[in-house]
Amino acid sequence: MNLTEKLGGLTRISTQKRVSNVLILALGLLGLMIIGTAIWLSFTDWRHSGLRSSAESESRQAIEDLAVPVKSLKRIMNDEQVQILALRALKDEHKLADLRAYLGGRLTELADVQVFGSDLSAVRPAELGPNGYALFELLSSTLENNQGLMQIHNVLQPPRLFDAAVINQEGEAKGVIVLALEPVYLLKGFNPEIGSVGIIRLTQNNGRQPASLLAEWGDPDLLGEVPTKTLIAGTLFRLETPLQMHVGLIGTGMALLIIVAGLFCLLASGLLYRSNKKWLQEDAGNGTKTRSMVEPPVVTAEAQPEPRPEPAPLRPTPEPEEKIADPAQQRAKPEPADEDFAEQASDPEIDVPPPMRLQYDIAERRKLREAKHTPVELTPEIFRAYDIRGVIDKTLDSGIAKNVGQVVGTLALEKNAGPVVVARDGRLSGPYLMEGMIEGIVSTGCDVLDIGAVPTGVLYYAAHEMAAGSGVMITGSHNPPDYNGFKIMIAGDTLYGDAISAFYERIRVRDLKIGEGEVRRQDVVPDYIKRIADDVSVERELKVVIDCGNGIGAVCAADALRALGVEVLPLFDEVDGTFPNHHPDPSDPENLVDLIESVRLMDADLGLAFDGDADRLGVVTLAGNIIYPDRVMMLLALDVLDRNPGATIIYDVKCTSHLPRVIKEAGGNPVMYKTGHSLIKARMKEIGSPFAGEMSGHFFFGERWYGVDDGIYAAARLLEILGSTEAPPEAILNALPTSFSTPELKVQMKEGENHAFVEAFKQSAQFEGANISTIDGLRADFDDGWGLVRASNTTPILVVRFDAETEEALVRIKAAFRSKMLEVNPSLELNF
Repeated sequence: MNLTEKLGGLTRISTQKRVSNVLILALGLLGLMIIGTAIWLSFTDWRHSGLRSSAESESRQAIEDLAVPVKSLKRIMNDEQVQILALRALKDEHKLADLRAYLGGRLTELADVQVFGSDLSAVRPAELGPNGYALFELLSSTLENNQGLMQIHNVLQPPRLFDAAVINQEGEAKGVIVLALEPVYLLKGFNPEIGSVGIIRLTQNNGRQPASLLAEWGDPDLLGEVPTKTLIAGTLFRLETPLQMHVGLIGTGMALLIIVAGLFCLLASGLLYRSNKKWLQEDAGNGTKTRSMVEPPVVTAEAQPEPRPEPAPLRPTPEPEEKIADPAQQRAKPEPADEDFAEQASDPEIDVPPPMRLQYDIAERRKLREAKHTPVELTPEIFRAYDIRGVIDKTLDSGIAKNVGQVVGTLALEKNAGPVVVARDGRLSGPYLMEGMIEGIVSTGCDVLDIGAVPTGVLYYAAHEMAAGSGVMITGSHNPPDYNGFKIMIAGDTLYGDAISAFYERIRVRDLKIGEGEVRRQDVVPDYIKRIADDVSVERELKVVIDCGNGIGAVCAADALRALGVEVLPLFDEVDGTFPNHHPDPSDPENLVDLIESVRLMDADLGLAFDGDADRLGVVTLAGNIIYPDRVMMLLALDVLDRNPGATIIYDVKCTSHLPRVIKEAGGNPVMYKTGHSLIKARMKEIGSPFAGEMSGHFFFGERWYGVDDGIYAAARLLEILGSTEAPPEAILNALPTSFSTPELKVQMKEGENHAFVEAFKQSAQFEGANISTIDGLRADFDDGWGLVRASNTTPILVVRFDAETEEALVRIKAAFRSKMLEVNPSLELNF
């Protein structure tokens, strides 16, 4: 083969090699591009699917949240107590004032109440006011459909929210009750999440006129031309959100096909590369070899080319004269917002009803709720005598709750007393603290039984019946709304004193177990109600008004008593952690005013009141008399002693001196002890007492129950006694020994000062002729009465109480205590 042929073969081989390499590279890049595209599209589809799922979840949650006040109002209108008062108002228009007074106590936004008979033939819409025709239609549809449709009447100034319900008597429609409320009732607790959904709009549509906008949250431009509209049951309202379309580009099957195609391209590229490499090494058709294998061509001197110049050395690429700007600086600036938009939205010429204006900023409230709280520093002051209690975001937060939960879990494991039952009351901080508490417990390896928002008595029941006696109740009890805390029970023992104080040291030195526990959730309320119904029997019919004070007792107190055959008329039975009607403390007479009035209006046998977590009980009679807990305790103690002669009955230092006398006369052994639910329960177990009580309204039943304080169960036991005789409850309760006494008087002080004051008072105060007891504060018993000063273990106050045989003795004892207290601290503001 001559030189020309060899050179031609090499040229052909070089050309084929370049073509093959280009083809290999192209196929490889194509395969990678196809696979990358499929992955990107799949990721986009997954991301959009997640956003769509979040948006749908936010929409569902908004609908559920908005339905809460709707259902609540309808339930109130259909309450037996409201229905009875409405029937009376139908028969006697002067009784309408009673209905207004009662509903005004339950609904702070109430503007008006009306009742109409079932025959609307004589009703003229034009005579019903500016919204007469809309109101008449509401009446007609309510009678026709047996349910009113909540709606807002914008023609009234200010606008009003209306709803109606049929007034029934033994299944027959006797008329309609119509309520008018301030519109803020509907949205006062409505804080929609709009992170993914973008826009939520509330509209009203009666089916004949264009929908009117009531309120909106988010960016209106995101709503789209065809929004999703969801009807809120029992109303004319619709919640509008953007149509959640499937915005992903490919499905899973298509993504797999594209990836397979990409892999095929990569495979073809690999095979071609291997084939090309072999072909370049040996050309079977021509015998041509690669350049590395061929002998160097023999070149004659004449043909030798001139030497080529040496290639110039590589130089670094010169910097461009203009540097590339920071990509962040090259991003297009957002176009300015359309300044005319706000003016257009408020243009009076546009025929759109104005959106409802709220008294607060929804967005601002959401920011506050979602804001990251500065962690609270753990301090010893929250570890009190018989529980852990503090002020939210000042001395207590979810981080502290987690720390406490870690100790609880550790203790439960050390005593082989898991799982731990966890519950909370209705305070706004409850979910926040419960999350931290559960997280802390399970981090030790201890399991948790989460029973949700229930009264303290339900927690005690679940801890004894469904666990090994360990539980945590997250509650602020009767304290102000910004307080919360933890009542802790391990292996059947409620912790107090040093056991509570030890929490701080354990957390500080991290003496905690580490593990991974599990959380199980269960609704135990039906079992709790059945347990009470199986234990208690009320032999005759009783009508009772119960005031839940917007506390967690509203969850099941009425149902538990109804299960005994009692006619229950509820008051303030909507759980609301802001306690809008009155403070949930039945030991304060001011908090019983509405209950007393309701008992009178309903001609009930009795009125019962519960505190925030329903472990305390207050009692009032038809005549409006408050039966203080130490007198109620007399009746309960007599009943227990009837089956347990000679038993020891424990009472606290705040109780009347008549109580031990009644116990002794019934053959019992009275023992006075310190105030505090944990302390009383421990003392009961120590001496085997079947019953104990406190002036605050805590009643502890060891007989037939678990030796715990449960206001709902205590109410059932009281009704069992009152129902066992034909005598009116008023007569039975009034027959109990009484005296001239004060309720628990509270003297405000700064944190920590109350305990220091009591110690100084015990050292300096001298009461001539009195027997002095200092087991809890200072109690001075005279021949004709007594006085007490003690430091509260839950809030920074002094608790003062007086009791005497005569009014003159009461005045004398109060004056003596006042003088001695001012000697210790002249700046005290005393309210007696």
